[in-house]
Amino acid sequence: MRHYTIKPMNGFSVFKCPLCKHSVTTRDFSSKDGNCRTQAAGVMNDHAKAVHSRPVSLYSSDMPMWHAY
Repeated sequence: MRHYTIKPMNGFSVFKCPLCKHSVTTRDFSSKDGNCRTQAAGVMNDHAKAVHSRPVSLYSSDMPMWHAY
């Protein structure tokens, strides 16, 4: 199962939880702290683990899929 979906917008991306209305955008993060997409993905994985009790697997076959609409 995916932990999030990604929708590209004009100059940024929206990461959405497929199980609820939670979302973050790459605008929510600073490039001073690293790649904004990586930071957003980490927050969405943390959300899935904390709110939906979905642990994040370290195996590539279970990693979140990147999905653009």
